Amino acid sequence: MMMIRILPMQLKLWTNGELFQTDNHACDPERFYPSVSTDTRTVLPGEVFIPLRGDHFDGHHFLMAAIAKGAGLVVVARDATELDDCFKLLDENDHAPDLLVVDDTLKAYQDIARGFRSTLTASVIGVTGSIGKTTTRRMIYQMIKSQVKAEQSAKNYNNQVGLPRTILSTSLNTQALVAEIGMARKGAIRTLSTISLPDIAVITRIGMSHAEHIGSMSDILEEKVSITVGMKDNGLLIVNGGDPMLESWVVREQPALPVWYIASEHNVGRLERDGIPVFWAEHVRMDRGSLSFIGRSNLTPEERWPVFLQVPGLHLVPAVLFGLAVAYAMGLNMQEAAASAGRYVPTESRQELIRIGSIDVMDDAYNAAPESLHAALQTAGLLSEDSPRFVAVIGGLRELGRYSNEAHEDIALQLLHAGVDLAFLIGEETKITRDYLLGSQEGTGLFAGWYASCEDAIPDILSQLKKDDFLLLKASRYYELEKITKALRESQDNEKDRR
Repeated sequence: MMMIRILPMQLKLWTNGELFQTDNHACDPERFYPSVSTDTRTVLPGEVFIPLRGDHFDGHHFLMAAIAKGAGLVVVARDATELDDCFKLLDENDHAPDLLVVDDTLKAYQDIARGFRSTLTASVIGVTGSIGKTTTRRMIYQMIKSQVKAEQSAKNYNNQVGLPRTILSTSLNTQALVAEIGMARKGAIRTLSTISLPDIAVITRIGMSHAEHIGSMSDILEEKVSITVGMKDNGLLIVNGGDPMLESWVVREQPALPVWYIASEHNVGRLERDGIPVFWAEHVRMDRGSLSFIGRSNLTPEERWPVFLQVPGLHLVPAVLFGLAVAYAMGLNMQEAAASAGRYVPTESRQELIRIGSIDVMDDAYNAAPESLHAALQTAGLLSEDSPRFVAVIGGLRELGRYSNEAHEDIALQLLHAGVDLAFLIGEETKITRDYLLGSQEGTGLFAGWYASCEDAIPDILSQLKKDDFLLLKASRYYELEKITKALRESQDNEKDRR
């Protein structure tokens, strides 16, 4: 845990809570807390401990465990039954931890993160969008970290608990923090924007993800653009100009913030009207081992930024363009930023291309939305051109609400047009895809089977794969398609043992 110095009165001010201390602690002008924790398993001496509540748990039950580990201050909700025990400890023990009483511990956690954010000199780059958030966040970080002291969200700490954790673990001498900002419920991005106070905001794309909880596509758009709520007037918003909803929003709303676009080459002429800055890619080339293109911008028409990645994936093009735009906005060396993109390594199960025995696998099983599934099929279709067969394992796309039926019918059309030779479908949602495929002769020809779960499908998948097949794995995280990769590895290992 990174060492910081949070003062008792700062916590009181940031949370508007009531601070109680023993006389010894109240008289100590140098008293501070080195970090903040919400987990008693990792509490360190002197830390602030904040017990959070959920539908099926209450961190207040672990207050005494945190105190036993030497917590320097505990934050306690006013209605917690454990509050009386904390007051009793203050009366009886001169070395008792300080006590901060608040109405809501989650809000207090967020308020503390917001307060600490205001002490940081780092520029915060907030990244949101329906798809591509994590890839874009990681790419931006990769492209700037060689020129500035940078940090990024750990894992996918992008929600109302994870983002405060990211901010509170940021070093005071960090120059740039690339923070992922997620959305599971209405109003979440607005809240996270007011906590992180982005200097630069990136919106990757508007899609159907979380429609079940948010509502219509217009509602999702409204949520995503609310990342601007916590920004200053001199901030910068960078959006995907290839997304018609985002482009329409910019034209319609004319936001007070400066707006830059990233775009595909054929959209540039339209988007740069009125002198709006645009970043785009020319001469895109991809094979199984690499992706290359030339980055350009109308901000400096004479410059060219060659980009060469040692991993394939068309979804990486917009991620790099966002990285170039951020690097330009920060005044960094653009050639170095472009070269740094070449050191990007994809995370596990995010369009990861691997060879298992005689099978080429594009493992994109981490998660899925209609838009990312389309991108995966497009990339896999190109990469599988030299393979005898293109085999796709597609799992259901969850949390799409009213758009679910339409999206899963569209999957069938995409499978038919992507050059797929064999398609395995997994999950209740894909029954619609199955029925659509079986309604045509061509669809019946590529349909390999429907299964309720990944485990049910594995035996048939392994038995039908042939030498040099290209295998795509894509589904919502719920279906755990990475188990197929594991099973394929085990099958190959067993085959070696038999030889």
